[in-house]
Amino acid sequence: MTVRQPDRSLSLAGGLMAGAGGLDVLAGISDLGDGVAYVSLHADGLVFYDLTSWAWLHLATGVLLVATGLVIAIGRRRWVTTALVIGVAAVVVHLFFAPYRPIEALIVAGLALAAVRLVVRHRRAGRPDAPVRPAGRPSR
Repeated sequence: MTVRQPDRSLSLAGGLMAGAGGLDVLAGISDLGDGVAYVSLHADGLVFYDLTSWAWLHLATGVLLVATGLVIAIGRRRWVTTALVIGVAAVVVHLFFAPYRPIEALIVAGLALAAVRLVVRHRRAGRPDAPVRPAGRPSR
């Protein structure tokens, strides 16, 4: 007799989301704390970039990721769609921010994508199997 193991994919997805959100919160706080401006050299001279709004955006997405990750980890299945939306939004934010901090963007986006993948697999596993319909052509 085999014992059926419980599905822990949502717990892992919640942990990954909370971890990615924690890193995002720390990055947002550190960017708000220091007044470092990014500088690039162009033909017209130096161009200074103020990334304070990006720091607030990282802080907000980090808090949302942590909250959603904790809710998903404790097993609230109604929050699965919210977890997908927030995870994809965090990935998009980090793809736009990748030229400024590529390592941080890769780590957080990778963790969020792994969590999104687990959530999608969990959603697909929870659906009842639909009957297979033929493609409209005779089989050989």
